[in-house]
Amino acid sequence: MIETVRGANRLFIALAIAVYFLSVGLWAIRWQVALSFINCRTSFGARYRMLCATIFLNNITPGARVGGDPFGRLYMLRRMENMSYSSGMASLVGERALTPLIVISFFMAGLLLQFGKGSLQLTLILIAAWALAAFAAVFVPRLFFRKRIAVKGISSITNRVLGWFGKSGNAQEIIEGVETFYSNSYATLDKWKKVLAIGSLTLLLGILDVFRLYTIFLALGYHPPISILLVASSLPTIVGIIPFLPGGLVLVEGSLISVLALFGVPLNLAMAATMIERGISFFLSTVVGAVVFSYLGVKMAAKPEVQN
Repeated sequence: MIETVRGANRLFIALAIAVYFLSVGLWAIRWQVALSFINCRTSFGARYRMLCATIFLNNITPGARVGGDPFGRLYMLRRMENMSYSSGMASLVGERALTPLIVISFFMAGLLLQFGKGSLQLTLILIAAWALAAFAAVFVPRLFFRKRIAVKGISSITNRVLGWFGKSGNAQEIIEGVETFYSNSYATLDKWKKVLAIGSLTLLLGILDVFRLYTIFLALGYHPPISILLVASSLPTIVGIIPFLPGGLVLVEGSLISVLALFGVPLNLAMAATMIERGISFFLSTVVGAVVFSYLGVKMAAKPEVQN
């Protein structure tokens, strides 16, 4: 495997790295669309830096892409842009409104292309599973915020998390803030034109993930079918939801190698591709994010906090 990685085309690896950081820029644009729901504007550079720091927090906490987000990003948004936690959280909900739908669609499409050929029954099962998951991804969040489900439970969790930052507050104020968050979130999800704009950007982010993985395989001299790319690009997000080790370590790598091998990729290439991909999306992003987070930490420490 090591020899396979060493023999990889460095130009394609550089392209994969560039695509990764381009994706972060697109993420920053998507976040601004969500922030516009609550009439907030920040500079592109500020959002890009906060997202790099967020990736760092994701990578050092259990889970992948969800461990340090949203709480770390909310805190930075509060300290850097003086935005309330409830409004900031609403922007994060809006930003990720259609992410589950896109991820599930990529994953199910890959399974359908790989295993659905020649089996009508399996094809129908996969389509039914996709339809059910898509329905839940789109409509359950709207119902959740409209009915204000679990307000007190979320308020308790919020108070505990804020306590980690030494910011525990009055319970009633937190409940009122969570209720404001519910109202802002529902209003955000109800603006279909902007939600569709976010969905388009989310789809483009997914396509960039597929392209990044494709360039990694090209660096190894392998041309994978689209089914492999669709499943492999969406798998880290799905597996990363499970709290395990920081950044989904071991769990993501093991799952990715297993799926690639199951889909017919030679084991040495599956391991090499996973090593390069995680080298970019975990190790490199952690180093860059740590530097950015340190920079933001100095700025936050020097900036007086504004009380609501």
